[in-house]
Amino acid sequence: MLTWTPAGAVERPRALQIRLQRSYPGRVRAGAPVPTRSMPTEDVRANLEWFTTASTRGRPVESVVFSGVGAASRPDLAELCAFARERGIGRVTLHAGVEDLPALGGAPLPVDTLVLPLQVGESGSNLAAAARVLAAARDIGLATVANTQIVASALPSLEGAARVARATGVRSMTFTYPFPIDGAASGEAPPPARVLASLRLVIPGLVAAGVAVAIRGLPACLLDEFAPLAGKTGNRWYVDADHQRDKALLFFPDVAAFHKSDECRFCSLNERCDGWFATYLRRPAYGRLRAIEATSAR
Repeated sequence: MLTWTPAGAVERPRALQIRLQRSYPGRVRAGAPVPTRSMPTEDVRANLEWFTTASTRGRPVESVVFSGVGAASRPDLAELCAFARERGIGRVTLHAGVEDLPALGGAPLPVDTLVLPLQVGESGSNLAAAARVLAAARDIGLATVANTQIVASALPSLEGAARVARATGVRSMTFTYPFPIDGAASGEAPPPARVLASLRLVIPGLVAAGVAVAIRGLPACLLDEFAPLAGKTGNRWYVDADHQRDKALLFFPDVAAFHKSDECRFCSLNERCDGWFATYLRRPAYGRLRAIEATSAR
């Protein structure tokens, strides 16, 4: 089912993200607005009910992501997860930030998947704390996903993050290229050639260890041999304290917008690729979008 937006028709999402708290500094910044406050329990429940009612948005959501600083330590997290399941939601994911790590122990979390940052760079490293949490999650059978932003300051230290991912048995590891939230002034986005040079040092070891790898935020045509690892970003409803129920945003196009060229229509990986951000395509030496032939995509 399609829904109409100022940017054209988009598929109506089956996924919902609720930012329970304020944004956390360690999150992947994608241009979403910064909420003015946290969401009380009754507001979260009201939105879960709203988005699981077929007549409300045409098709009820099937999965929910809870995010925001301190979301992991909210006393109502178990209640909200249970209510989501009562409403027919089949998958509950928790996005935790660096600030959540001290609060995450070995106690079972009422979620299906835990997404944790594995980040290194000039501002320091959260690897030791994240390793403890990921190991504890593994021991209780919780599926874990590691996310590393491939910003310029992190490239020299990606092996440390990959080492933790291998040692703790994460289900998958996602390398996320920074979104151009500061427009033309976005300075932490390294040229794709530099990114590829760093990824070539870590991806083979991850794959050999059985860790699924995805690369987001970069188009498949700039990933060379890693083109099949390009991850397409699924659309979702975005809810926070200031954007609830019928005021919810669509991740595409309200929060982020990717660009595709005419050549993308003839690319064998077009359906699996987001395209790229126009801001980066205007930069010299950052590359251009081109079609990948089917024989090259294998």
